[in-house]
Amino acid sequence: MLNDHVSNELGLEGVAFTVAEGFSRRKCIVLRQALYLLSEDADPQDLAAIYRRHEYRIQQVARRLLNSGQADKPLVIGPWSFRPHAA
Repeated sequence: MLNDHVSNELGLEGVAFTVAEGFSRRKCIVLRQALYLLSEDADPQDLAAIYRRHEYRIQQVARRLLNSGQADKPLVIGPWSFRPHAA
């Protein structure tokens, strides 16, 4: 099984990271708009802090997309991923 260690990288579009599940490893990006949706009272300029605060939830969404066979490369996690109907 692959190591579950992930690193993230802040970019213009959002935060890029790698998710590992079983023997699969995929690049992912959580879009800036999704981070803003999650931010609540956080400073929307500090995307890295928002990502860290919600990392578990973001990783769950990434794993769900990975396990569903999503073909996007990288997997894209947008604001639609955190709306009630997406759960």
